[in-house]
Amino acid sequence: GLKQTLLECYDHNQDGRIELSEMARILPVEDNFLLKFKIQNKELTYPNFLRIWEFYDSDGSGVLERAELDNFMTDLIKTNKNIVMKEREMDLILEELYAHFDENNNGLFEREELRVFLNVPDNYLSGVELYRNLNHKEFTEIFQHYDRNGDGYLEREEMLEVVSDMMRRVDLPLKIDELETLTERVFKVIDLDCDDRISKAELADLFFTEPKAGESSGEAS
Repeated sequence: GLKQTLLECYDHNQDGRIELSEMARILPVEDNFLLKFKIQNKELTYPNFLRIWEFYDSDGSGVLERAELDNFMTDLIKTNKNIVMKEREMDLILEELYAHFDENNNGLFEREELRVFLNVPDNYLSGVELYRNLNHKEFTEIFQHYDRNGDGYLEREEMLEVVSDMMRRVDLPLKIDELETLTERVFKVIDLDCDDRISKAELADLFFTEPKAGESSGEAS
């Protein structure tokens, strides 16, 4: 059947399931909301995960109900030009996915279940005490984690990830538009040289940490 055929073609680790990275091989070539995030090629950040979640949770209920879940799953397994899938075959694949990823068997996808499904990393700041002076090594590791392009500064999207993790750390989960607004406010406060990027020294103010001697607000290190 189709399920066995897909497993033979795409189940490269031979665990009897099609994981997300394997699923990426059958993603459609046409426009697809999920393809914007290139989830098969790089780690999915929490802000991008929120964008995905809020797109598919169209009624804002906080869970993906069956129709919303169908839309999400269909975007993952929709046939490309090399695979033709009938409606009944699509339904069988959907049922297999629900059975595998609906961990509490309530027929709904909760946000944490989707986070696990998409392999979104845990909060990097989960073990960090935000309101104490971090030592230089601790703070440097935090800065380097969020400086994804390694240029010594945090751009808007990188700072958005910092802010989202800080809010999760204090149990204040916000929607993506709220996080973007808050990130803009943070920029206005700590971007002292107004260069539209955050240096290591400028970020130190947000973490109540003294920057290393010799690091000015406009210097990267």
